[in-house]
Amino acid sequence: MAALISVLASAQSQSHPVPVTIACKTLDTYTDPQLKVSVIVFHQRDEAQRSELAVLLHNYAGSIVQIQGDDGNWRDARMIRLQSCFGRGLLLFSGPSTIAQHGQFLLRVPSGAAAVPSHP
Repeated sequence: MAALISVLASAQSQSHPVPVTIACKTLDTYTDPQLKVSVIVFHQRDEAQRSELAVLLHNYAGSIVQIQGDDGNWRDARMIRLQSCFGRGLLLFSGPSTIAQHGQFLLRVPSGAAAVPSHP
């Protein structure tokens, strides 16, 4: 019975992976009120998560991720990998930013998100 529970738990975690959350820090922010879009250039907050963020940027570039700003709410954003800056990403989202210049936020890949196939 214990083996069956272990197999079922493993199968469930494979079909519904736990979201990955990384603490990040903004390097630059910009909001265009006319276009109603905000842009954030970011990297990891903690050096220990550098390689984790690099993997996320590589695997999920172009995907919709979620960010949690100063207001505590999660919102969707498109994450882009900046190929000319190792370990840096770009977030695009609608509306004003609730994340301050040089502020901190949480970035997560939703559990249902599919990794974008990497190009050779």
